[in-house]
Amino acid sequence: MRKDNDRDYRLDFCRGLALILIFIDHVPGNPASHWTLRKWAFCDAAEVFVLISGISSYLAYGSKLDKFGFTGCCSAVAKRLTRIYGAHLLLFFSAALFVRFASAHFVRVDYVDFLQVKALFADPRHYVPAALTLSYLPKYLDILPLYLILLGAAPVIIYVVKRDPWLALIASGLIYAMVRMTGFNLSAGHDGLGWNFNPFAWQLIYTIGIVTGHFSKVGFESSARDRYRWAWFTLAAGFTLFALVAAAPWSGSEESRALFNHYLWPAEKTFLSPLRVANVVALLYLFAFFVPKQAKFFSTRAASIFLACGRNSLPVYGVGVVLSCAGYVAISESGATNTAMVAVNVVGIASLFLLAYALDWKRKNFPVLDAAAVRSPAMTLVRRFVG
Repeated sequence: MRKDNDRDYRLDFCRGLALILIFIDHVPGNPASHWTLRKWAFCDAAEVFVLISGISSYLAYGSKLDKFGFTGCCSAVAKRLTRIYGAHLLLFFSAALFVRFASAHFVRVDYVDFLQVKALFADPRHYVPAALTLSYLPKYLDILPLYLILLGAAPVIIYVVKRDPWLALIASGLIYAMVRMTGFNLSAGHDGLGWNFNPFAWQLIYTIGIVTGHFSKVGFESSARDRYRWAWFTLAAGFTLFALVAAAPWSGSEESRALFNHYLWPAEKTFLSPLRVANVVALLYLFAFFVPKQAKFFSTRAASIFLACGRNSLPVYGVGVVLSCAGYVAISESGATNTAMVAVNVVGIASLFLLAYALDWKRKNFPVLDAAAVRSPAMTLVRRFVG
């Protein structure tokens, strides 16, 4: 594949990194999770993933809106929605069957109850339709449904953003504020297993991403950008440092951090605390400030593995969820030994890297910037299996 001079490799890299962090965070009792974003900031990898998805949605479908009109854009989005919906159902039932198998063969933990799918096997006639209509969302199976809702709204959001990005942000902010004030959420029925990510609140981050993608294409007025560049940098760096001090493990005990969240500004996730929004936007700004979209770093072998994961985000995420369940089984059944914990992280992350490389290799999807990946030891192993 020829080098794409317009491609922003930061998007693939951040999305790939977020997917690896999500895998680590989804393994209960995983000591590696003490070093992921959620322990050092108000936000975590989920906010990064949604924000990057918003930017990517604009870049992918904004041009389709210009070329084929609103109907053509909706048609392109509908095709993607069908694929994501199918992937969600495949992931849902694969994970459910896996924990059912694990519970039948191991005794330390009720893994069916852990994934919150016990009701599915007890009353499938009721809960299978609930799963199909996305009103039954067990643990770890709620990110793709959130993305389905957000992507479904993308044509309308992009249409408004292209005409007035500030109007889109104001409208999104008003919806976000109303949802937080009223506590409105989609159905939380079916044993309370509703939407852990309230889409009416999380649309704010997605819209911010779409607006960011818009401005990355049309640009800001240069004098205003240069005038406020360092002011925005100072604000973003200051808030990131504040979040680090307030949220990091050394900031105090769990009790003191809980008091901080209660009296200052709760960092809850379902209704997307303002702290989370501010933190992920600040982190995005700092990353974009220091890292050009085609920095030389992205041609290194270390970066290439995350780029590959980002380019193949849907299968990497799905396999990562199943691997996180398998990792929990391995840690639980081994008595949480250090060897098991190390093995879960090494095998799990390596498997996701190899999957992403294999998918890239099959599709011949190696940009020039990723040429180092083709020479890497991982790719040597992949070539033996996929030819």
